[in-house]
Amino acid sequence: MYIFLKFVSWKFQLFPRKWSLFFGRILGTFFYYFIPLRKSVALKNISIVFPSWSLDEKKSLLHSCYRHFGMILADFFRLPKVKREKNTAIVNIPPESIKLFKQNQGGIILTGHLGNWEYIGPSLSLRGIKSAGVAQIQHNSTSDRFFNELRKTDLMKIIPVDAGSKVMVRSIRDGYYLGLISDQNAGRKGTNAQFFNSMVSVPKGAASFHLKTNTPILLGFCILSMDFTYHLSFQEMDMEGLPENSNEAIVEINQRYSKLLEEAIRENPQQYFWFHRKWGREMYKGLSRF
Repeated sequence: MYIFLKFVSWKFQLFPRKWSLFFGRILGTFFYYFIPLRKSVALKNISIVFPSWSLDEKKSLLHSCYRHFGMILADFFRLPKVKREKNTAIVNIPPESIKLFKQNQGGIILTGHLGNWEYIGPSLSLRGIKSAGVAQIQHNSTSDRFFNELRKTDLMKIIPVDAGSKVMVRSIRDGYYLGLISDQNAGRKGTNAQFFNSMVSVPKGAASFHLKTNTPILLGFCILSMDFTYHLSFQEMDMEGLPENSNEAIVEINQRYSKLLEEAIRENPQQYFWFHRKWGREMYKGLSRF
């Protein structure tokens, strides 16, 4: 699998980016019609978020979503070329966002599965900012090796999700920005938050690390623009008026994050990864597991 993925990545790097993105859109459409993995879950999630939409509107959004992530996959395979050529033109980061990073020595990057989250760390690295991405471990060890090799740069390292909080806190204190994607269902380990008028469970990590290190949480999304460049901007999350009790503070931070994530998704719903079972199990009864 490792050799095959390396070959695919090499092939995508040979072609001009616009050709790769075109092929990505075709690939997304192919998956939408012929390999509809978790399509029923995605339609259910869209129905929860947009209950007044017609079935045709929901399917149209989902088709756009497949096409978007076909392009994201193409760009992901092209990452070695972007890093090799130190190409900063693909991802635009406003100066005020860079300033947020430069005025602190370490902190937390918080994002969701929106746009192209894989380009956040490498794009910051090309601008001299150290980051440490917390990544899920792939079931296939060779695939895991390949994906992590793509993500790594001189200033970006990968921390396995099971490495433990001490490793992650140490990275922040060493001047890294710890990258967390916190929009999957955390189950009993998370805190409840209102998200699109329904309750979800949000991971505690970002809020907990903020309280432990007293460093900022910078919320950012890497959004694909109409001209096929990315716009990556950040804002420091407002921590004013938090409860003194740490558990209550974590709940409040997660609620604030969920509200900001919801606003970002409403602006670009076709760029959100709708395929996770984000809400409680009862919402998905009778749906296919795949």
